[in-house]
Amino acid sequence: MIALLYGVLLVLGVVLLAVTAVRVLAGGLETDSGRPGRPSGTGGARQILEKRYAAGELSTEEYQHRSRVLKEGQS
Repeated sequence: MIALLYGVLLVLGVVLLAVTAVRVLAGGLETDSGRPGRPSGTGGARQILEKRYAAGELSTEEYQHRSRVLKEGQS
């Protein structure tokens, strides 16, 4: 029973490693800054803000306020 669990974990680990390797080689994990994992500057934050506004998660006033805050942070 434990050997089966270890086998499943080993297979999952190998699959995860293979998927990560393919994404890295294809440039899928890189962002604008060239650093993996996080978008550079406020570009990623602005995209998230725009998506949330488009999805109706933010009011117009809240969107405008957060947009101004992001703009001031770039200066």
